[in-house]
Amino acid sequence: MTKHYLGIDIGGTKIKTVILNGEGKILEQNEVLTEDGSMDTELWKKKIVSQIAEKTHQYAEKGDRLLQCAISAPGLVDKKNQMILHMPERLQGIENFNWSEELRQDIKIINDGHSACLAEYESFYKGQEIRHMLMLTLGTGVGGGIIINGELYQGDLQRAGHVGHMTVAYDGAPTMTNMPGSLEHAIGNFSVSERTKGRYKSVRELVDAYENGEENAEKWWLESVQKLAVALASLTNILSPELIVLGGGITAGAKASLMEPLQDFMARYEWRPKGYKIKIEAAKHGSFAGAIGAAFFARNNNS
Repeated sequence: MTKHYLGIDIGGTKIKTVILNGEGKILEQNEVLTEDGSMDTELWKKKIVSQIAEKTHQYAEKGDRLLQCAISAPGLVDKKNQMILHMPERLQGIENFNWSEELRQDIKIINDGHSACLAEYESFYKGQEIRHMLMLTLGTGVGGGIIINGELYQGDLQRAGHVGHMTVAYDGAPTMTNMPGSLEHAIGNFSVSERTKGRYKSVRELVDAYENGEENAEKWWLESVQKLAVALASLTNILSPELIVLGGGITAGAKASLMEPLQDFMARYEWRPKGYKIKIEAAKHGSFAGAIGAAFFARNNNS
């Protein structure tokens, strides 16, 4: 019997779904609006339940074991990957909601940064025999994931990979974790207006201005990239990965305006014994990475 795997990613604006077969091939992908914050505060949850029921009927007509499911979501996940324990301010009803108990089928839960990392690794790098990989997702904030010895490393409280909360400026603004001057604040989209004294409202605006040669934009953008390089060089010293993958909307939008100055700063900060330097690549999966990674997580944990 051919097994199929359903991955669901709960985003701020869209819920994305992916079906993989046993070989990791994407058979279909879809999306619907999340509608978090609507009058029906748990409409997003009803949509996910509907998607699971629809895909189970479509792909598991000969038995429930033909379709396994995992959900990618922001927040901290419990040790058994069954529920989100902590997700403040968003997605009312997600905290401590046990999907497996409610739907009477085994459903795994994975942090969205971990899921994106797993998607990139399983799709593109596991076959290259890469064993140690770090991924950062640069977007509204900064998340990420870690692969050690070919396996996703989740850590205690499943919070490994929250690299956005590392400090790159000791006297900077505190984060939700009380860390000062975080990488997330240095490059994330949420803090652009504050970092640029109200001049720019998004990283896209800032990068466009940088590419047009605006003096202040160049200063602000390169400060962000420099702090990213400091973070990556530090993480390389700690984790010693073979590869760093950068994903998220900032990476996809900035392209060379991020990668080229980043390499210049890495040459300044990275420890390069005998000339060895870490390989840095842009993510390939795009906005469906979370759903794809969730499907791989379902496959890897329900075989």
